[in-house]
Amino acid sequence: MRTKLQVVPLPNYEPEIGYWMSAMEQIRSRTIALVKNLDQPTLDWEGPDRNENSIGSLLYHIALVEVSWLFCDILLQEFPPTVEADFPHPMATNGRIRPLSKITLDEHLDRLARSRAVFLNALKSMSLEDWRNFRSPPNDDYSVTPAWAVFHLVEHEAGHAAQISSLINRSERLTALA
Repeated sequence: MRTKLQVVPLPNYEPEIGYWMSAMEQIRSRTIALVKNLDQPTLDWEGPDRNENSIGSLLYHIALVEVSWLFCDILLQEFPPTVEADFPHPMATNGRIRPLSKITLDEHLDRLARSRAVFLNALKSMSLEDWRNFRSPPNDDYSVTPAWAVFHLVEHEAGHAAQISSLINRSERLTALA
């Protein structure tokens, strides 16, 4: 049987928004498929010279960036306490994603699921006019539409999924040589 590849809009959204929510869900499925069976050493591995972002750090970063765009750029509001509690570590140190270790895969997957649920729920009632309407975050020098922010989040997670895939492959090769 021939595989059918398509993007179907998520229900209960304006159709244009639903297509983008579906794209977000598809890249999230790819990310989860990449990491679903990883052990803790692979999750925490920072490359052979210990100078790369670990997969765990990248998973935390993906979730934090997602809710940051939602609250800081789309909704123009502070994180609610429930969201803030999920992110006790700042995003970056010295321009690098904050190194995190010893956080289990289940914790990362749960955080990703919660951040995505918050994101999807927040955009469910958005009108097409609002989707295309610019926002100007108060402490930034740009204006952005929710449509562009979501495009960027799909692009962002896809890039990190490729990075995660590379880390997994290189970690496995080094483990096989040891």
